[in-house]
Amino acid sequence: MTISRGDFQLTPEQRRFRDLIRPYDYLSRYWDWESRCLDEASLDHAMAVFSHGQRIMAAFFRAVWTGSDQAPLSILEAVRTLDTDDLAIITGWMRDPFFP
Repeated sequence: MTISRGDFQLTPEQRRFRDLIRPYDYLSRYWDWESRCLDEASLDHAMAVFSHGQRIMAAFFRAVWTGSDQAPLSILEAVRTLDTDDLAIITGWMRDPFFP
């Protein structure tokens, strides 16, 4: 029997990413774990109404997922804007980076 749904189709890095973004409901809804895709167009549209801090976190998670720096993410801006919990997500990833 072949299992083609659920956690079994995700790589360990993708599962790690999903676990990292899961508390961010306003962001995690843009990832389809069955197809392992980010709906970038919908995320871009939603970012128009996100707070400044939410936009920073969206840029961070998008950059990690895509492995690209196309979405601007300023570390200094993040430090000035984000609370300690959000900064802990970013610094934790910086200490032990992975790319899904």
